[in-house]
Amino acid sequence: MRRRLFLHSSSAAAVAYALTGCGGGGGGGSASVAATAGPALANSAPATTAAASGSGYAFGSRLEAYAAGILPSKSKQSMDAVLTKQYDAWKAANVVSANSVVAGGYAVQFSNRTYIAVSEGMGYGMLLAVLFAGHDPQAKAVFDGMLAMVRARPAYATGYPALMEWRINADGTSAGEGWNAMDGDLDIAMALLMADRQWGSGGTWNYKSEGIATINAMKAWNMKPDGTTKGLPNANNNRTSDYMIGHFRAFKKATGDGIWDLAVTRAYELLDEMQTKFSPGVGLMPDFVINTHASPSPSTGYIGDMNDKEGYFWWNACRNPWRFASDYLLSGDARFALVTGRMIDFFKSSSGGDPMNIGTGYALDGTKLTGGNSAAYHGPICAGACVDARFQTFLDAMWDWNASHLTTGYYDGEIQLLSMVVASGNWWTP
Repeated sequence: MRRRLFLHSSSAAAVAYALTGCGGGGGGGSASVAATAGPALANSAPATTAAASGSGYAFGSRLEAYAAGILPSKSKQSMDAVLTKQYDAWKAANVVSANSVVAGGYAVQFSNRTYIAVSEGMGYGMLLAVLFAGHDPQAKAVFDGMLAMVRARPAYATGYPALMEWRINADGTSAGEGWNAMDGDLDIAMALLMADRQWGSGGTWNYKSEGIATINAMKAWNMKPDGTTKGLPNANNNRTSDYMIGHFRAFKKATGDGIWDLAVTRAYELLDEMQTKFSPGVGLMPDFVINTHASPSPSTGYIGDMNDKEGYFWWNACRNPWRFASDYLLSGDARFALVTGRMIDFFKSSSGGDPMNIGTGYALDGTKLTGGNSAAYHGPICAGACVDARFQTFLDAMWDWNASHLTTGYYDGEIQLLSMVVASGNWWTP
């Protein structure tokens, strides 16, 4: 059993709350969670074109080629077959009724069944639903049910109804004292913008206006004016896995607000400093950064997840190769090929190119802290290896490992599937 704490970004001092679960939230487990009774979920059925499914960007259509990078040496059809089958398995295992929160609602079941969901999981689920539209005929219904759940439980302590409370009890009551978690809201906002492109905003929900409302609320609550993300216990700390570069670009396009350009630049500055100053010749980065206003450095511990590993490449930063590669492949911004490539060079060389030799936690000097393998590490590393042709052989090995070690366990499963979507050429933005 692993304990993982989620960051609640705010300008006021607040308490970080524990999320404990076996095989989830950094667990590496593969246990699945059965769907509960609720609105009927039909089995997914493939649709090969947007016109056939009524969606604007059907899964597998790859309407827009990546601007940069490489793909695994596999046929697109074979990769898509792996992904659609795994999406169906993930959905069956993890998408549950949220009628305890709102009629017709859906949630991504958290690993600890004391809680129905956390906002992070809702963001992952909304991204997956919008991405697999055109394969899953119920994608829009699932998405709308998740959105209803999100909006029914606002982060009331922040004063912004477009931010979601970070954790919800199994009976639908508050379990997060009204605080938000920035990573969840970032993915929720991105998924809403993607839903506008996928289905338009003329139905029950105006996806675009909902997305912009969340974006503006994050700007007010989670961002400093210079584009630095905020954390706890004060605004001068933050989490590197909240540096979602591609999301920031999409937010700028949707709102025209220059703060999101600043956020891209500020994230690069902090990442480059973490890699070159604190992980020279290795290229890793910590889960959390402190003193972002003055002399940024890795966390000394116990500020965000309340453990002594916050200054290491641990169960938050493990997601970063996926996040940064997903931006570079579409933007071609060489800064994020550089940041990502440093990490992948390390994992390739330190493992001898063998995915089985990649562990589940590293000090910034490259020392492996824990062994074993986890999809929460291996999925993002697979996506990260797409940034440069020098990684082709390693990318193929990482794809093969993931395709043969698929999991529906919470956290690991969502991260793995989203990372493989990126690696397969199926990622897109609004």
